[in-house]
Parts: sequence; C-alpha cells; structure tokens
Amino acid sequence: MPPRSLVERYGAEAYNVLAACALDNATERIAGLDITRAELSNAVTHEGAISVDDILVRRTRIGLVATDRAAAEPAAREALAAAGVQA
Repeated sequence: MPPRSLVERYGAEAYNVLAACALDNATERIAGLDITRAELSNAVTHEGAISVDDILVRRTRIGLVATDRAAAEPAAREALAAAGVQA
C-alpha cells in the first residue's frame, strides 16, 4: 500500500511510482520529510531530472530549504546513480 502522501500527489499512479522505483525501501521518507525515495527515483526515471538541483529544486521543492536539501541530497544522488545519470 502506498503512503497517503504518495497517493495524494500521484493518485492511481502511486502504485506505478512504487513499482518502477529503482531504489531500495521505496516507501521510506527522505530525511523525515513528506516525500519518499520512490518520488526521487520517479523524478529521474519518468520526469527527466538530470541533476541533484533538478530533483530537489524543480521537481520536489525540497532544495528551497537549506537544511532539507542537505538531508535529502544523498538520496537524490542515489536516485541519479541508480538510473545511470552522472550527478
């Protein structure tokens, strides 16, 4: 079952976002924020994100708060690497 926040953002596609996740622990929240590892993976594999800034600023807006960005950056790098994108 997808987390409620994932369903609220993706609706019926939440299951597909989880299924396509290239990272382990897809439903795990990133740094205690209201976003999952699956969403970071989806930003790269399905939305075309090509950099940490692209994921954290343009796709999720996490990067707008410095402390949140610092906490989420390792997972964003992991999502890029899992998809074969050089960060």
